Amino acid sequence: MKRNIVASVMVFLLAGGLFTSCQEEWTASNLELDGEAQIMSFSVNGVEGEINEIDGEINVQVPDGTDLTSLNVEIDVPAGVEMSPEIGDVMDFSEPVSVRLVNGNVYNDYIINVTELFYIGFLSAHSSVATIEDDDEKAAAEWFFSNYENGEFVTFEEVQNGEADLSKYRVLWWYYDQSAELPGIALDNSVLSAVNGFYKGGGGLLLNSHACSYLWDLGRISSEFAMVIGSGEGFDNPDTWGIGVTLDAENGGWAHNVSNHPVYSGISMNVDDDGYMWFPVIGPGWKEDHNHVIENVPGYFGVGPNDNPEIYQAFTEELQAEWLGVWGGIRDYWMAGVVEFLPTEEYGGKAIYQGIGGFEFNQNALGELNPDGENPHHGNIQKFTKNAINYLARRN
Repeated sequence: MKRNIVASVMVFLLAGGLFTSCQEEWTASNLELDGEAQIMSFSVNGVEGEINEIDGEINVQVPDGTDLTSLNVEIDVPAGVEMSPEIGDVMDFSEPVSVRLVNGNVYNDYIINVTELFYIGFLSAHSSVATIEDDDEKAAAEWFFSNYENGEFVTFEEVQNGEADLSKYRVLWWYYDQSAELPGIALDNSVLSAVNGFYKGGGGLLLNSHACSYLWDLGRISSEFAMVIGSGEGFDNPDTWGIGVTLDAENGGWAHNVSNHPVYSGISMNVDDDGYMWFPVIGPGWKEDHNHVIENVPGYFGVGPNDNPEIYQAFTEELQAEWLGVWGGIRDYWMAGVVEFLPTEEYGGKAIYQGIGGFEFNQNALGELNPDGENPHHGNIQKFTKNAINYLARRN
């Protein structure tokens, strides 16, 4: 418990600090009867906080977009209580604030957390999680809603008829793996206009598998690259597939190493003998191999050989993007499968494009190699997705 009583105590408040000299100190369970140093209520901008006496925390969620540096505070404490630091009428809660209350021989410590309440939308052409047909999209949705209390299911039909207010979301995640051809409702002019308004206005997009092609429909990409697009039933495969995060061996090192990008936070990287870094996403067993990746980047720009640094410069400049990942094993600029599309003058939001086929949210329980469909690297897929969502949800 955070509530404490001090016996035989001398308390001094000097220069804003608290100094105590005591012979005995207890933490007593019956202190719940004594609220002399207790915060009775706390609110900012009229939003009441939840007071957790057991953990000594006060949590307040204010509407998205609230200026946390200047919040109007109302606090109710018993008469005679001294607070250190003093909680004023207007305060900055952009970082957690620790406060100690002292009243005679009783003191209490609290941490006050004020956060913005925002939402993340899971886009789908289906009416609910239960009606999703594709196994990977369904697995992704089930994982999402078991991990994000602020997640909401958003159908394209709701976007089309205006029921979905996209301005309430910081991120929209669309995982579409069913077909290389996007559903017609996603391409409806009113839907494209609404999603573009969200994206251009600063909203973040996370696109998986064939949903990556949406960036062309939205107008964010106009380049006509050669593509590797697969939507077959799959096959049994004994290999471990991964995503490479280093590009272009150069002078014993790597010209571009993006292993420290926030989307890879907490993911343990494999390092080959030549320093090449990659991480596994799917082990032996049935693989659908539903790629939606850009290939022959050197050919598009008419620059060779494949490790010519001019290719990297041309790709990232034309797309205003960061080249984040390739098929595991690729060591040059041949293809791009994970890309961050940076904000531009027209598109204020960021987008993460993840089109590498080994990135399956559900490895199928098929074939002889892995009939149970257990993927030992599934945690990397979850970690990448969580990182990407959290990264896109940050304020610029």
